[in-house]
Amino acid sequence: MKRFYLAALLGLLVSARGLAQDYQVVADPSGKYGYQVDGMWMIAPSFDYAKPFSDGLALVRVGGKYGFIGPDGQLAIPAKYEDAGTFGEGLAPVCLYGKYGFIGKDGSMVFPFKYDFAGSFSEGLALVSLNGKMTYMAPDGSLLTPYMLESGKPFDNGVAEVRMGGQTKWMDKEGNLFDEESEAFSSFSGFARQFVEERVNAWQKKGRYEKTADWMARVNESTRDLLVDSLLGVAQHEYIDRMSKGLDNYQTIVNYDADGEIFLVQDSRFGSLLVPVPIDEAAAFESAFANAAKTPVYAIQDDGLGLREMTYTLPGGQEYRYDNSSDLTFALADIDYDFDAIDINAVADDQLASTGGRQQITSRKVSVGKSDVDLNIPQATATNDKTFAVVIANENYTRLAAVPFARNDGETFGEYCTQTLGLPESNVRFYPDATYATMLAAVRDIRNIASAYHGDIRVLFYYAGHGAPDDATKQAYLLPVDAYGVDSETCYSLARLYDELGNLGAQSVAVFLDACFSGAARDGEGAMLASARGVAIRPRTEAATGNLVVFSAASGDETALPYAEKGHGLFTYFLLKKLQQSGGNVTLGELGDYLGTQVRQQSSVVNRKNQTPTVTAGAALGDTWKDLTLK
Repeated sequence: MKRFYLAALLGLLVSARGLAQDYQVVADPSGKYGYQVDGMWMIAPSFDYAKPFSDGLALVRVGGKYGFIGPDGQLAIPAKYEDAGTFGEGLAPVCLYGKYGFIGKDGSMVFPFKYDFAGSFSEGLALVSLNGKMTYMAPDGSLLTPYMLESGKPFDNGVAEVRMGGQTKWMDKEGNLFDEESEAFSSFSGFARQFVEERVNAWQKKGRYEKTADWMARVNESTRDLLVDSLLGVAQHEYIDRMSKGLDNYQTIVNYDADGEIFLVQDSRFGSLLVPVPIDEAAAFESAFANAAKTPVYAIQDDGLGLREMTYTLPGGQEYRYDNSSDLTFALADIDYDFDAIDINAVADDQLASTGGRQQITSRKVSVGKSDVDLNIPQATATNDKTFAVVIANENYTRLAAVPFARNDGETFGEYCTQTLGLPESNVRFYPDATYATMLAAVRDIRNIASAYHGDIRVLFYYAGHGAPDDATKQAYLLPVDAYGVDSETCYSLARLYDELGNLGAQSVAVFLDACFSGAARDGEGAMLASARGVAIRPRTEAATGNLVVFSAASGDETALPYAEKGHGLFTYFLLKKLQQSGGNVTLGELGDYLGTQVRQQSSVVNRKNQTPTVTAGAALGDTWKDLTLK
């Protein structure tokens, strides 16, 4: 035991010197893992599994669960995860309840538990999987490509091995895909230099039976320049033929811009392509796309192989064309050959000539976050550290229509929680596009917090997204983004939510639901109507329990509508507006009266439909709920 006490002391000394990166993972004879430096135990072998230190923390397994230790050997992040990866870029992937997310070095959640799989960061990118497809994510949450890969490995020296369309390929850190054996990473300038040098050097040698006068007349600066120009044209064709040989151009449709009448297509090698298709032919094009014959025309672009045109011929004979030739004009400058100094400048042949006109690939986004409630957010003067907020913003559904502005609703409500109501950022749990597993984890998380504080907290619960009733029971449900329709096993019922929140034992729980629960349209595939934020069947009314106060965006068979001009849901806009006007100093009774009046009036003017918010409270509260405040 003295040996381990000494090791612990030495561990603290080594840690103080910042040498944890030198710790080596070693297993003792019993199979337990610890850390040594030069054969001396720095951290005693007490772990079932261990990984080297990374970003100052090391991944370990204790009792079948994963956590992270510091250089002193103590758990800095509790061993509670089903799976985990090492830290990189200040983030580590962890798994709870079968879903992966990312945590920071303080153990706080940075990206919610929504992924089917998530890997550690390598060279600034981490592999993530959602709905059976993979891509790579940057530390800020942005994606390298759409979810389109079947599998992938970590980046190494700027490239990663991936699988797509049943084939092994290589991806660079720009998201470009290449065939493994196509010499795709060699440049045209390198190819052209070798091609031209070999032939010019052979051409300019004096022939064994060539008179000196004839050789001097044949080989000179002028004739060599002409030969180089000619050889460059041949090199272009040779390079294109070699690099395009066996190229499969695996493509998937990403989206359709109905206003511009353009499909965005992702090509496995050339990235994003814009294909003009008239709106009345778009559905047929997308339906037949997988069976369309693809005829490519290649050219030189950015010192490599580029796609100038792609003709899509549908089974019925209709043709559609991607054309990017105007962006593919070949220019090669200052190639330094080994023969007498010759500079090769811009060269173009018939194959590479511009056809006129210019196509630009642009991204068109709806502008949100610039309305009056998104600006001049009031600042709290005191910290509200015993209030916790759960914010779920479900906008992008896998199989159902999107919910306009839901993410902006959730993000801005979260900002009001921290800036106006004074909640610490760690007290606001934000879950954008939450799956069913994530929603379960979100409620479990707030339940654990309430238990840790013995109920001495207040809770704000906010939800923006789809809601719908079960056709048979009329019971109302919140729909996670991976819902196919209303399924009691994969959707979160209001009754369950009220029961969970009502039994937290918290001092108060205020619930804001910018969703309606009036039903779903059935089109044979269970798709949600896209015309508004909800649909139209009268759901069963659920009673609030305990000390719950529930603010709902609409009542009965009404629809919770968007306020497009403001970039928010109508209900959320006026919720934020009241918080802005009052600086958060408003009673729940005053808030309920304001929402009822403003939403009802504005809906009739802006949307020309009825929308009547409701407020319900647990019976135990009586009328006292009206005097409760959010601060």
